[in-house]
Amino acid sequence: MAVKVEELLTAEINQPARYLGNELGAVRKPWDAASVRWVLTYPEVYEVGASNLGHIILYNILNAGPRQLCDRAYLPAPDLAAKLRSTKTPLFAVESRRSLTEFDILGFSLSYELGATNILEMLDLAGIPLTWQERATNAQNGADLPLIFAGGQTATSNPEPYADFFDFIAMGDGEELLPEIGLILAEGKANNLSREALLLDLAQIPGVYVPQFYDMAADGSVHPNRPQVPDRILRRVATPIPAYSIGLVPYVQTVHDRLTVEIRRGCTRGCRFCQPGMLTRPARDVEPQQVVEAIEQGMKATGHSEFSLLSLSCSDYLALPAVGMEIKNRLKDKNISLSLPSQRVDRFDDNIADILGGTRQSGLTFAPEAGTQRMRDIVNKGLTNEELLRGVKTAVDRGWDKIKLYFMIGLPGETDFDVLGIAETVRWLQRECRLDGRRTLNFNLTISNFTPKPHTPFQWHSVSTAEFSRKQRLLKGEFRGMRNLKVNYTDVRISAMEDFVGRGDRRLGAVIHRAWELGAGMDAWWESLDTAYKAWTRAIDESGLTWKYRQVESGEWNLFEKEEEKEEGRRKKEEGRGEKENFPTSPPLPLSSYPSLSPSLPLPLS
Repeated sequence: MAVKVEELLTAEINQPARYLGNELGAVRKPWDAASVRWVLTYPEVYEVGASNLGHIILYNILNAGPRQLCDRAYLPAPDLAAKLRSTKTPLFAVESRRSLTEFDILGFSLSYELGATNILEMLDLAGIPLTWQERATNAQNGADLPLIFAGGQTATSNPEPYADFFDFIAMGDGEELLPEIGLILAEGKANNLSREALLLDLAQIPGVYVPQFYDMAADGSVHPNRPQVPDRILRRVATPIPAYSIGLVPYVQTVHDRLTVEIRRGCTRGCRFCQPGMLTRPARDVEPQQVVEAIEQGMKATGHSEFSLLSLSCSDYLALPAVGMEIKNRLKDKNISLSLPSQRVDRFDDNIADILGGTRQSGLTFAPEAGTQRMRDIVNKGLTNEELLRGVKTAVDRGWDKIKLYFMIGLPGETDFDVLGIAETVRWLQRECRLDGRRTLNFNLTISNFTPKPHTPFQWHSVSTAEFSRKQRLLKGEFRGMRNLKVNYTDVRISAMEDFVGRGDRRLGAVIHRAWELGAGMDAWWESLDTAYKAWTRAIDESGLTWKYRQVESGEWNLFEKEEEKEEGRRKKEEGRGEKENFPTSPPLPLSSYPSLSPSLPLPLS
């Protein structure tokens, strides 16, 4: 039964076009002809979700399959969410306008640690029980509920904090994995399999992790609780298919209002802080001809005036200059421009400068990451001061007057000298790269707080939010008086919450649930940050995990322990928790397999 969306979208609802589902490029398949009905959801507002490339690719791939129907859903803005609750209307998919409970399977993209509260909000708005335990009980009582699963980088890197909320988790790339899941679902429906039997069948697919078939040990590790499931889950790897990147043309402005085509997946640079660079190996290049054809077709189909090439390091795509020039030649009369995400400054040269922009010059972003050569060597950035200067000078010579730079503070081994080195690096670049020989180059800086990620060489590092705050104050004092400079800092509260969740185990499920009950949601948005931080702090206090959160606040490997911290350590030992808390060694990639960190050693891969 379709939801009467027009009755909901009254004058007080902002941006109603978010919920209409009639964009150019939307796929509409007959409901009754489908054997499996999917909803792919991006747990953010429409402007973010509709422009996410992974969301678009999987939507197109599933709808290309026979007898598979894929619809979409997004997190409603607070005004519509309040109206759904007041009118007792369930959350709906935007194209069919059917309640999410009417579908066979509902998939969420979990792309950052704090996105789980948005997922709980969407499940609650849809009238779907939040945990697999509740859904299994309801199924035994005759309720017909969709299977709930998650995918995405955060779900792949450490699914354990979210294990209670999902029936299964898709590990790795979904281009081949999701169609295989669809085949099993179609067969299971035809044979009228129970929910548990269907999940057992799904668990046989490489890349499918079913948390309920694994139990957590006292040290946080997880182990199979039945012989029919694998001990380890294989992360799926696929090569990008650019033809599926041609997506929707929204009627409202989205975050990435352009055609985006992936040219390379994975990276072998080995930056020691970079989780995508570790989890998406091996590197896979797309054939240049496929890229060119996808862009040419996509620009004609969508009418966009800008396209972007996507990769962890676009400048490492050897065919980049040739692809860029071919596209410029084919679309030279179409008022088209090209933009690239953050790129390697050491690879930026005249060949790449020639293909950027078009009739409009696009922005330029580099990521030195650290302000001193010593720190860049520690993180294995592979960038020298000479290469940094040469890349920025090339940009200035080719007409750029504003450049964005990314830096991080809180990296392992960092001293105040390294922090102040960020300001000194910017001064040096402004001094050496003057516009027209006189004017100062403009810089837009983003200073992020380093948060250790699972499956990276720095996963054992301890960060301190108190130190983040001190180092931010140090930088603000150093930047005071510098001209032609804009500096943005990541809020330390977001960093603390991300770090607490990112390396946790299944005990954090209760914390996430309680934080959502207390009002957490859209936690990375500055408008919601105060409410989210209070909710998370209270949820942590109520969970009894305050000792763990204090490690994030003050740093857990302090050389000079206070007496109260020594007492805390003694209490942890008495409760069976050692000084070095274990990571959750979940089936996907056991963290315990990595050796002790040495700055001169590469990370061994599973």
